[in-house]
Amino acid sequence: MLPKSLPRLIYWSGRIAAACARRLGLHFATALQRAVLAEMGPRSKIQPGVRFADPGAVRVGSDCYIWRGTQASAELGGAVLVIGDGVQINRNVQLDTTGGLEIGARALISEDVAIYTHDHGSDPRAQPHQLPKTIQADVWIGMRAIILPQCRHIGAGAIIGAGAIVTKDVPAGAVVAGNPARIVGQRAHVAKVAA
Repeated sequence: MLPKSLPRLIYWSGRIAAACARRLGLHFATALQRAVLAEMGPRSKIQPGVRFADPGAVRVGSDCYIWRGTQASAELGGAVLVIGDGVQINRNVQLDTTGGLEIGARALISEDVAIYTHDHGSDPRAQPHQLPKTIQADVWIGMRAIILPQCRHIGAGAIIGAGAIVTKDVPAGAVVAGNPARIVGQRAHVAKVAA
C-alpha cells in the first residue's frame, strides 16, 4: 500500500517538471526568433510554435508576448510586419502580411483572430491586391474576430468584439461587433488611451 503523500509528490513533481520545460522552451524559442527576426526589442518573448514566413521582414518591439500557434505569412515577398511595444498576440492568430501590417503599441489580439491584408477580387487565382493595414495603439481585438482586407485602419483604443467580421475602417475608440461589424458603443476614456 502506497503512503498517502506519494501520489501528491508524484503530482507536484510532474507539475514542476512541466513548468520548467515550458520555461526552457520559451527561452529557447525566444532566443531562436531573436536571432532571425529583423529586430526584436528587449523583454519580448515568443513561445515555441510561432511561425514567421519571412522573419527578416518582421520587427517586434519591446515587452511583447506572442503565444504558440501564431502564424504570419504572405503571398508575395517583401511583406513587412511591424509590432509595436507591449503588444500581446494570443494563441493561433493568423496574420496575413501580404500588403504590410503594422500593429501599434499595447494592442491585444485574442485567440483565433485572422487579419488579412490582401484580396484577389472575384478570381481566387488572380495576383494578390495588396491592402496595407494599420492597427493603432491600445486596440483590443476579441477572440475569433476576422479583419478583412477592406478594413485598412483600426483607430487607437478601438475594441473589436469577439467573432466580429470587420469589413471597413474602425474609428478611434469605437466598439464594434457583429457580422458585418458595426459600431455599438464608444470607449469613454479613448482620449487618455490614444495619448
